[in-house]
Amino acid sequence: MEAIMLQLKFSDEKKILVSEARKKTPRQVVLDGIQNQVELLKNPGFTVERVRYSKGAENGNTRQSISRPPQAWFWKSANDGTLLLEIRYGRTVVELQGQGMANTVIAGKTNADAIKVLEQIATAVKAGELDEPLEAARIKAKHRRHKVE
Repeated sequence: MEAIMLQLKFSDEKKILVSEARKKTPRQVVLDGIQNQVELLKNPGFTVERVRYSKGAENGNTRQSISRPPQAWFWKSANDGTLLLEIRYGRTVVELQGQGMANTVIAGKTNADAIKVLEQIATAVKAGELDEPLEAARIKAKHRRHKVE
């Protein structure tokens, strides 16, 4: 019996929980947000379907699908009317240049200019150039929800 057990190979790796496997990476969260912003710039009536849960008196929790426009990451400057934007991880601003520095990007005069800037940022995210700021934003967002790893 012991000779058979000695031939087996063992690992410390644990099975990934379903809830962990479903979680998006910080890159994917920001890329999804950038895609939503591009669609919002192209079509101001764009909506995203979200799932909300509410407590019911009889049935317990109920699941509802709600279509809402995404929160815009861009706005017009009060000085000269140029479009400005911030990259966000959920509601948390991603500090692209570091803490305490300007993180608002000048996107240009038109929606097409802003779309080009968002596509450039998406390319940088895909290449992994913004992994450190994205991870910092993820941690900051987690602390905002009072959850600590």
